[in-house]
Amino acid sequence: MIQTVDVLCRVVDNLGDAGVCWRLSRQLAKEHALCVRLWIDQPETLSAFVLSDSEDETLVQTGFISIRNFEEILIESQPADLVIETFGCDLPNVFAERMTQRKPSSLWVNLEYLSAEDWVEGCHTLPSPHPHLPITRWFFFPGFSKKTGGLLREKDLSEQRTSFQIKAKQRQEREDQVKPIRVSIFCYDHPLVDSLFDAFEQHHEETGQKTECHLFQGLIQHRAYDWIATHPDHATSFIFLPWLTQDQFDEVLWSCDFNVVRGEDSFVRAQWAGRPFLWDIYPTEDGAHLVKMAAFLERYLESCKEIETAKAIGKLWQCWVQREPKELSEAWRQVSTMLISLTLHSEQWSARLEQQPSLTSKLLDFIHLQQET
Repeated sequence: MIQTVDVLCRVVDNLGDAGVCWRLSRQLAKEHALCVRLWIDQPETLSAFVLSDSEDETLVQTGFISIRNFEEILIESQPADLVIETFGCDLPNVFAERMTQRKPSSLWVNLEYLSAEDWVEGCHTLPSPHPHLPITRWFFFPGFSKKTGGLLREKDLSEQRTSFQIKAKQRQEREDQVKPIRVSIFCYDHPLVDSLFDAFEQHHEETGQKTECHLFQGLIQHRAYDWIATHPDHATSFIFLPWLTQDQFDEVLWSCDFNVVRGEDSFVRAQWAGRPFLWDIYPTEDGAHLVKMAAFLERYLESCKEIETAKAIGKLWQCWVQREPKELSEAWRQVSTMLISLTLHSEQWSARLEQQPSLTSKLLDFIHLQQET
């Protein structure tokens, strides 16, 4: 019977890795009553969106989750029943040896990065015996199909989102005014951000509809300030958001008509929002990000009933990743005129994913199966 869990995290993508690990830890503690130690090499990254949340703070104060410095993992630490090594963060050999000394030994899972590529299904839950120790590491791949580990999702997420969006729609109807396009942006320091702002302005000139832009913390806010300084008569309104908790972050995505996201955590949350989105995938020198993005787009758009709608969102993503400022404005014009059909497709995609068990449930089912064999 699993009662304790160690989640190991080395921060690479600033908030991305930390965000995934915290959501995982929170679900294990809150929904499955497990005691979790989150070992993270940059614990300060959690302060922005964890300790300011009263519910998360309660989980920490009551001991269901303990935030520990990764560098102290070898100091008098007995491994937990289940050890989750996230994103290949290199579990120390000494710690692995301690895992084998437990009775029974700790179960060891490596939670990999999310990908829509076909090879993921064949690698999901593959064993990797340790070369020197009597212990096996199991690879667990998140994904979008039934043959993968699924996606992180709270058990009441759909109900919370639907309730929030219904109330937001009712407020907008009472206001009885021309509704702006609400866009949230959480991206890397991308050179096409200015071009996207320009596209918002061009859309207003052509249609009279304004854009309300919600900017999350990061370099994007500095870019916006610089853009505003050179466009004193802009029609786009900007809302500069402070640091938010993960629940507050989700609500912003739910409230917007279109979301620009990055990394892995916000990429998944954009899909749970049921709204059209643009993924600012982190570029790699070998171009592997292009293959990864193409694999997801193919899966994401294969069920889109409107061919022109699929072409429009695909074109916008291609312009963004290929950094084509001249083409971006036209791509956004097409997307902005198809938001209704894009939203319908996004809702259907989210509902289809919700039919699968969550990553946490699949992970624990897999662990229980290993215990029985």
